[in-house]
Amino acid sequence: MNSRSLLLLFCLITGQTVFAQNKKTALEAIMRTYHSYNMFDGAVLVADHGKIVYKGAFGLANREWNIPNTTDTKFMIGSVSKPLTATLALIQVQKGLLNLDKTIGDYLPEFINKPAAKVTIRQLLTHTSGIPNYDIIKDFFPRISRQYFTRQDYIKLFVDSALIFTPGTQYAYSSWGYFTLGYILERVTNQSYAELMASDIFGKLHMDHSGSYYHTQIVSGRATGYDYSFGGYTTSDFRDQSNTMGTGDIYSTVEDLFTFHLALENNTLLNKELTNEMFTPGIGPAFYGYGWFNKQFKYSANDSVASNFHLGMTDGFISFIRRIPSTNSLVVILCNSTPTDFFGITNSLLKALDGQPVNIKQPAHKKMEIYIQQLGALKAIEEYKKMKRDTAHYYIDWISMNFIAEQLLNLKRFSEAELICGNNVNEFPDKDLVMVTMGNIYLAMNKKDEAVRFYKKALEITPDYEEAKNRLKELSRGQ
Repeated sequence: MNSRSLLLLFCLITGQTVFAQNKKTALEAIMRTYHSYNMFDGAVLVADHGKIVYKGAFGLANREWNIPNTTDTKFMIGSVSKPLTATLALIQVQKGLLNLDKTIGDYLPEFINKPAAKVTIRQLLTHTSGIPNYDIIKDFFPRISRQYFTRQDYIKLFVDSALIFTPGTQYAYSSWGYFTLGYILERVTNQSYAELMASDIFGKLHMDHSGSYYHTQIVSGRATGYDYSFGGYTTSDFRDQSNTMGTGDIYSTVEDLFTFHLALENNTLLNKELTNEMFTPGIGPAFYGYGWFNKQFKYSANDSVASNFHLGMTDGFISFIRRIPSTNSLVVILCNSTPTDFFGITNSLLKALDGQPVNIKQPAHKKMEIYIQQLGALKAIEEYKKMKRDTAHYYIDWISMNFIAEQLLNLKRFSEAELICGNNVNEFPDKDLVMVTMGNIYLAMNKKDEAVRFYKKALEITPDYEEAKNRLKELSRGQ
């Protein structure tokens, strides 16, 4: 059956009483459609009531050798590592090696008399520590991210950084916070993070295709990460994963992550009390618990259900996992080409799993990539306006539109970046990231007054936006 026939069959499937085989066909049709739009290369798994309903693989694991992805292919999962790190930390709590209400200073003497000394383990887990993220360093990518660091040397990058708020009062995502948590786990167990993860989670659950990655390793069956831009693929940039310990250095497969999901559901690793704490929504708007965002998933405007999810992004890889505890359901996608519409894909899969019809529109930003290459930025914007009006066939994703502007900036195609981002500013005036991207473009063009104006616009939208504040500080020092 070709993809058109699959999609036609899928569109005919409605109602709650769909046979399992029909659900599988519908899920397959969704993934084939996204793959045909150059929106997905990787592996996918969908489970319902604790059983796998569908799994599949698309595209190439390695483009140099034309090796296809399979459902056993190993992918870097980026920040989907954080739910694993959080679980690992809670296992140590069960053992009595870690106390949620003790502080970083209690475990790491190098933090004593430093700004984060009084941050608790609980605050690290929930991203309420106030420890900044690595984006406060202007040239973190690529200069710092490519370097190898010992744990002690990496801590020195941020140990003296001021907290961005009083711990426990707000939410701000911090990979540095999770690195610190991983380092604490190493100290209290006298094992490396990789050894501890292997013994306490991967080994116990027989997650035999998962591990903590280091770039000199040979990992059989591991995919290569790629970036998709303007009609072609490029190999993703290099990052030394030594500085993502605890935050994003895990590789895994869709079935291993399904095994992890079942272990959480069945309390194989954690007792019920700690599991409930893990999935208790934290401070809004993220509602981040211990290693998971805990928000309602909306099947429709009037129908929603509690869910736990996490996104992961690391050089050429995107991962996304969402659990629906009430039905013991799971959707996980592991992708080795970026960018992709992870929310759109997983939302469509969950709606189909629920027996609902799904209308998959074409992503306008994919057409924009082609138009920019073939027609130039000005003509591409004209085509964008036509696609925006054609809501029956196209959808607009502001994050992906912003990513196009960022790509043009990275390629030093400044005039095109300015035009595309200028259009984004008009289209998405409430998005702080778009304003920062516009500021970065003007900064690269040495139009400092314009850069300042857009960094200030970002702060009008989000007063605590760290990158915007830091850029303004740098510009004020340079005057």
